[in-house]
Amino acid sequence: MDYADRMASPSENNHDKIPSIISYSNPSVLGEQQFGHSLSPDSVAMIHTKLELDKQSVLGELDLTLECLDGMKNLLFQHIKTERTLRGMPPYTHKKPEKIIEEYLTKVRVRSIEYMDRRFQHDRNGDVRERFETDLILTVPTDWSYMAMNSTYKAMWNAGFNDETFARLRDVIFISEPEAAALFTARYLEDASNGNFLRKNSYFILCDAGGGTVDVVSYKIKQTQPTLQLERVGSPTGRSCGAIFINMKFKEWLRTKVLGEKLYNQLDPHASENKIVSHATEGKAMRELMSNFEALKRDFKRDHYDEEYHLELPKPLNSLDAPPHVNEGELTIQSSEMESFFDYCVDQVLDLIQGHFQMIDSAGGSLNNVLLVGGFGESDYLQKQIEFSLNLWTVQLRTPDTSWTAVLQGAVLCGIERSRSQNLRRATPCLHNYGISCKELFSEAVHRPQDMITDPATGLNFAEGQMVWVLNKGDLVLQNEERTVSQDIALTFAKHEEKKRSISIYMNSDSEEHRPKRFHADRYGK
Repeated sequence: MDYADRMASPSENNHDKIPSIISYSNPSVLGEQQFGHSLSPDSVAMIHTKLELDKQSVLGELDLTLECLDGMKNLLFQHIKTERTLRGMPPYTHKKPEKIIEEYLTKVRVRSIEYMDRRFQHDRNGDVRERFETDLILTVPTDWSYMAMNSTYKAMWNAGFNDETFARLRDVIFISEPEAAALFTARYLEDASNGNFLRKNSYFILCDAGGGTVDVVSYKIKQTQPTLQLERVGSPTGRSCGAIFINMKFKEWLRTKVLGEKLYNQLDPHASENKIVSHATEGKAMRELMSNFEALKRDFKRDHYDEEYHLELPKPLNSLDAPPHVNEGELTIQSSEMESFFDYCVDQVLDLIQGHFQMIDSAGGSLNNVLLVGGFGESDYLQKQIEFSLNLWTVQLRTPDTSWTAVLQGAVLCGIERSRSQNLRRATPCLHNYGISCKELFSEAVHRPQDMITDPATGLNFAEGQMVWVLNKGDLVLQNEERTVSQDIALTFAKHEEKKRSISIYMNSDSEEHRPKRFHADRYGK
């Protein structure tokens, strides 16, 4: 969506790629859109939110509770009143990752539709969104759980990428990022080599090294004419070891080895690296520093062992002296330290590729090429490390010129050729809520007094007739794939009672906020 990014910037500057960043800070007088590149200078930006979809935990709730108590000075009312009066709402958010991504995609959708409407405003045949059939293709990392896919799907749908915006929506399709990239890259290299790249019955590995995840898939070329046919070898594999983890290693080094907690917190008051689980954020000073570090990271090369790299610390640390790394606000990074930031990610990438060597060997094949794509795949250091390993097996590494758009362009190809594309997963929303009515341990803070009963066997107080919704309206349903959910419930039996009960499953079509929270079958009937 490069056109959406172009529309998002108040300066109307074009950018190759729209960053997955949103801010809940107020815009400046320039009226920034507060997403992508269009952030006000003092914004606190929400970063890495996509990765949080697959790692949600009750620990995150504990972390947010501690953060709230700290911000409210342990519920001191006068402090709360003063902070609200002077500063308004906090610049970060309590919202769940799914909601943050929904609101980010809503901004993208609004700007995209504005662009489309202007682009086709002189079309006399009417609204193009009502005239043309539309497919929505979602690319996801290889190891994405159902929870993460469901959150991605619901965020997209609730953001307006749905049948209300696209009147002739036909299919919503999931495909893994490396498979989309492999389809495009194989064709791109075949065209670039005038038909000399692909060989029938040869094998190749594609490594999609992105910002958050690195995914790897292997293929055997079944045929090249009249159409390209690829046969997947084994299963795709992936890990969270993309380029942002290099940034995290740099921040960890800066905090623990250079500045210490106190100075680091001056640089980024909203830092969250030392928290249990929480939204990752970056303020003005840290965004400035990381933008400059990004240039060093991109240009870092293997075998430059004696080089030093320099960064200017932003205010308020622009005059800091902290030997041996900081002199008058200038941060010095040794080449060996830069390598240490890369080590974890590079080792993980090499291990993933090595795993696919073994898959191809087990299939009786011989590997010819490794294709490296993605934003992280453009790193000279990563490329040289992979090439060094591949030399042991006389395998060639190829990095196409359009590597960072390979997933996007492959997704479009998959949609166009969906009747022939393999491993596509068509998605539909769950049409109803499904749940059971059961009893829960009674809590005055949660339950109504009239729902309380005392269990004669245990003497404990329970709230009866509480609805537990195990499938939600709007949840992702993947066609031809089972969706299994489970719910633990406690039952008590008299000594001579038959140890057997039946549980009714109830269906409801209301929205989540309007569906019933309790239901007594013995009072109202089934």
